[in-house]
Amino acid sequence: MIRLFMMLALCLLATSSVDAQVTVMCMDTVVDFTPGSGPATGRGPAFFPANVLRGPAPEATNKTPSIDARETCSIGLDGTIVLGLRNHVIVDLPGVDFTVFENAFIGPTDKVYAEPGEVSVSKDGIHWIRVPFDSMTLEGCAGRTPTSGEDPFDPTISGGDSFDLSVLGIDSVRYVRIHDVTQIIKDNRTHPYYDPTLSGFDLDVIVVHHAVRIAETTTVRVLPRSTTLEVSVKDGTGSLQIYDASGVLVATKTVPQGITEYSTDDYATTMLIAVLVTSHEAMLVKVLK
Repeated sequence: MIRLFMMLALCLLATSSVDAQVTVMCMDTVVDFTPGSGPATGRGPAFFPANVLRGPAPEATNKTPSIDARETCSIGLDGTIVLGLRNHVIVDLPGVDFTVFENAFIGPTDKVYAEPGEVSVSKDGIHWIRVPFDSMTLEGCAGRTPTSGEDPFDPTISGGDSFDLSVLGIDSVRYVRIHDVTQIIKDNRTHPYYDPTLSGFDLDVIVVHHAVRIAETTTVRVLPRSTTLEVSVKDGTGSLQIYDASGVLVATKTVPQGITEYSTDDYATTMLIAVLVTSHEAMLVKVLK
């Protein structure tokens, strides 16, 4: 219970850190759920959608999966679930941008019990970019790597399957879709992950490592055919923070109320990340030179 309280507190603290330009948080809304088939489909419907918006399950380790209906939802064979962020977007910054936790675990024969899901991302929930995956190794899928039981907000030790938006060539997304593809294993007895008892992807939670609040009264954009930033603050003042491609802060400027232009010609790097921060929100853009 102590560990569960700490995880929930971290999620709540992350989502309330509105004065920071980048936060860590759990995806906070279910946009769509189309269950597939299988004996475990819809596991824990009385606890849905809370069971996929918190976590990871506190008892889950690499050899002990969660069987608590309050902590996971089985989407079933060929099922699909879409999660989104209410007031944030996932942005591409150096390193892992989000991690999907499923119910994978290492069995007594040291074989991973994997129920894979194809991952797609979208800015608007209409146009999707699919993460390519290998049907034999499951590289690129979610549901391949067990939860470690360690810090779920540190992707270097947390387990789960992590994704970097830069691999897809996209700077930000608001939605993540998971489509169960477990049948590709069940249909092939020679598959390295074959197990006749597989019943479909079990979603635990999606942790976002680079979340930025959607701007409501501020805008920042790159003017056409230039490297000039146009920054607009409707009320009060803001702070324009400029990072190089490795995530190092190279400049901070106080932004007055109204519209202000800033040139980026003084920075030698070919890509910059500009974050406009006010007292209650933040907005991020990439500048390619």
